[in-house]
Amino acid sequence: MTDDKNTAIPCDGTPDNCHGDSDACPQDPKECLANSSFSTQVDGENMDDCLGKSLDQLSKAFMASARRWEMIVYPSLLAFIILAAYGFFLIYSLTEDASRIANNMEQISVQMNGISKNMVLMTQTVDSQSTSMQEMVYHMRGMNLSMNQMRYDFSILNNSVSRPMSFMNTFMPW
Repeated sequence: MTDDKNTAIPCDGTPDNCHGDSDACPQDPKECLANSSFSTQVDGENMDDCLGKSLDQLSKAFMASARRWEMIVYPSLLAFIILAAYGFFLIYSLTEDASRIANNMEQISVQMNGISKNMVLMTQTVDSQSTSMQEMVYHMRGMNLSMNQMRYDFSILNNSVSRPMSFMNTFMPW
């Protein structure tokens, strides 16, 4: 190495300035190798080996990262598929139940028409029963008056018979 290397201009990173040969390089080889991506020699290795190692390291890092993501994404995807299937089942069950309710409501509406017709007949029957009950109440009042009259008559009869009977009872042997 010569002294003019100290006065050399810094490496601009182009292949014209730096050839990878430290003896033939007009600039400081360490500076040139540090700044240049075009250098074909790095610490005794050629550029293809260095690039291969870098790609291999990148590949390994990517594979490790992919494995970590696989451990997260695949179970999450499986859980999502299971939940989606269960959601579909719930929606299907809900539509089936709604369909059954609609069919039952049709049957109920048909039966309600029959019930409403029977209610009209029942209302007429209850009205006639109400009239009959009013008549029964009227006749019960008459029976009540007759019973009161009979009670009064028995009271008078008791007073009429009990006095002479008590007198006659004194003469009877029993």
